[in-house]
Amino acid sequence: KMGHRTMRTLWSIIKEAPVVIVSKLNVLQQLLHSCLNACMDRLVGPKCLELKMQKGAASDFEQYNFKPKEMIQMVAEMYIYVARSDKDKVHKLIIEDGRSYRPKTFQKAVQVLKREQMISAPLLAEFETFVQDLNSLAASQEAAMANIVIPDEFLDPIMSEIMEDPVLLPTSKNIMDRKVIERHIMSNDDDPFNRMPLAVSDLLP
Repeated sequence: KMGHRTMRTLWSIIKEAPVVIVSKLNVLQQLLHSCLNACMDRLVGPKCLELKMQKGAASDFEQYNFKPKEMIQMVAEMYIYVARSDKDKVHKLIIEDGRSYRPKTFQKAVQVLKREQMISAPLLAEFETFVQDLNSLAASQEAAMANIVIPDEFLDPIMSEIMEDPVLLPTSKNIMDRKVIERHIMSNDDDPFNRMPLAVSDLLP
């Protein structure tokens, strides 16, 4: 029940104040990677059938207040709300999530929402366009990167992704992408290479 109430509260916040979420890069990234993308992958991704009860077994969904249809609806609508504030940023961050983002999963979500008529026609049309644009962008990026070799010095040393805003860590002298090190500092206020104290204000452009 706590999980369902948490998702409902998050849905309400994002519906009413999406700009607040989108304006904070690390907050938006955590929302997409750790919550929405992960939920989408679990609910309609390759392992979604594991959520179904075996034939003849009693369902415990009601006991645990697990409502998958309502969950898919809220996740889809949260994507719509944040995309209205900055679709390009949202698309980019989703595609960066190599753990949970799969084009087929998002396309399947559209099919499920259509079949079950879970959201209103205008929101469904908006989500379908969102998914089409997302998957088209992902395909074009994959094609563009297919024959490009990126030097290691342009990659974040922890995530191995191209750095967009490289910053110097003053004690270890390593260079990391700002969003990666700021996300690390949110949970551990130290330099990941030598464990010396580190704050966001210490980072050098």
